[in-house]
Amino acid sequence: MYDVIIAGAGPSGSTLACRLAGAGMEVLVLEKDQIPREKPCGGGVTYKTSRLFDFSWQETVEDTVRTVIFNFRGKGEVKVDSPLPVAYMVMRRNFDRLLAERARAAGAVILEGTALKEITAGNGGVLISAGGKIYRGKLFAGADGVNGRSARQLGLYSPKETGPTLEVEIECSPEILGKSRGTIKIDCGAAPWGYGWIFPKKNHLSTGVGAFMHNVKGLRRHLHDFLHREGLGGAKALSCRGYPIPIGGGRKKKIHAKSAILLGDAAGLVDPFCGEGIYYVIKSAYLAAQAILDNATSLGDAPGYYQELVDRQITAELAIARRLARIFYTFPSASFNLIERRPEIAEQMIRIVYGEGNFSDLKDAALQVIRNILSMKRTSRA
Repeated sequence: MYDVIIAGAGPSGSTLACRLAGAGMEVLVLEKDQIPREKPCGGGVTYKTSRLFDFSWQETVEDTVRTVIFNFRGKGEVKVDSPLPVAYMVMRRNFDRLLAERARAAGAVILEGTALKEITAGNGGVLISAGGKIYRGKLFAGADGVNGRSARQLGLYSPKETGPTLEVEIECSPEILGKSRGTIKIDCGAAPWGYGWIFPKKNHLSTGVGAFMHNVKGLRRHLHDFLHREGLGGAKALSCRGYPIPIGGGRKKKIHAKSAILLGDAAGLVDPFCGEGIYYVIKSAYLAAQAILDNATSLGDAPGYYQELVDRQITAELAIARRLARIFYTFPSASFNLIERRPEIAEQMIRIVYGEGNFSDLKDAALQVIRNILSMKRTSRA
């Protein structure tokens, strides 16, 4: 019998496995794909995420971003130059492989090509069906992402808490790549209830559009228009993938069951304002490890304690982000106009991303957007 069985060898699963195995626990990780595997993701590891790492990982970095440029449907420009790195750009296949290798080195057993099929969880532990075999464990951790089976099997999945994204990796000339070095571009109006992005990588650009609303349609058209505005309409597409992202971050929701917990994207722990997920993937793995190790002699108490830790240290902050997102994405034009007039708001946003601020710093800006909208309505009625 394993102490902990984990579904998914992505960043959350591998991080949890590494910490638990390093503490002497018997850990099994079930990964449905072969490692390394492709993962649709912009690949931005924020500076605040990097501060969680206590190991060398810089070998996976393809670019370091210190500049962010905002516009609205190709018009206007607000440029923020950060004193600290905003994000480190990685390819997820390389980043995830490094984390999985660390988990293996710590003593975790990782079974590749072994897809989770069924979970039977109770107070006495778990029975996991995967790859045609049955595995027994004292505790189960679902870290298999928003599309994984864990949340569904545990009765904790909410189908309307995902939003669509469409990502294209594009080949560019050396001149365009050179101009893109160290810079992220964000189009605040590229998609309804969302934005478009251009992230620099070593030999290409990662671009895409995403929405924080479940029923947004027409992303291909929005992506087409976005890339043409940015002068990238004729670029060669190396890959094009659509995938959902969790949009329920900030809602208090149950992410544990008897002898089972959910981590990262599987738990819906994604920033509903900017869509960042990797920080919360790693942070939730650390909190899960804390809950499990603190209750090593009574693992049945770990899931409830984990829920408490996540509610206090993650959900509370994301609840503020959720309220702000509702305002900024409902009124994107008015929000960007305010940012143009007050560039310090964009600077505040970047400080939040790299970990030197929090979402409550943007409350005044959100109130100003509301005041501006109300003023416009009064003027139109007059």
